[in-house]
Amino acid sequence: MYFRSWKPKKDKKKLTELTVKNFHVSPDTVDDILHKSHKVLVIYNDKGKIVGYLCYNLYLYKVAHINYVVLDQKYRGKGILQSLLPELVAYARKQGILVVSGFVNKKNPQALQKFKDFGFIPILNYHDDILIQSLI
Repeated sequence: MYFRSWKPKKDKKKLTELTVKNFHVSPDTVDDILHKSHKVLVIYNDKGKIVGYLCYNLYLYKVAHINYVVLDQKYRGKGILQSLLPELVAYARKQGILVVSGFVNKKNPQALQKFKDFGFIPILNYHDDILIQSLI
C-alpha cells in the first residue's frame, strides 16, 4: 500500500463514490470538502487501485484537522491504515504538523477504537460526534 497527493480530475469520481457509499452524504458535500481541503492523500493498493483516502485542513500552520478518512469496505480490517501510519506520521512531520484532530461519529465505536489504538485521545463530545486529537 502507498499514498500520493490526489489528482482532482483523475480521482474525484472514485473518491466521491467511496465517501457517499461509506458516509451517506451527498456528492456535492463531498466535492465541497475535497476542494476545500488543504491536502487529499489517496491510498492505493499494490495493483494501483484506489482503496481509500484521507483529507485534512491546516489550522495555525501546525494543526491538521482530518475531514475524512475513507477506506473501501473490502479493505477494512486488513491493517492498511496501521501499516501506512509510520509513513503518514513522517509525512505530517515533514509538513511541520504537530497535532492531528478529527471527529468520529458516536455510532462508529470501531473507528473510535482504531483511532485510540493509534494514540488519539477523545477530547469532547459534540452532538453525534467525538472530537479526537493526537500529538505527533
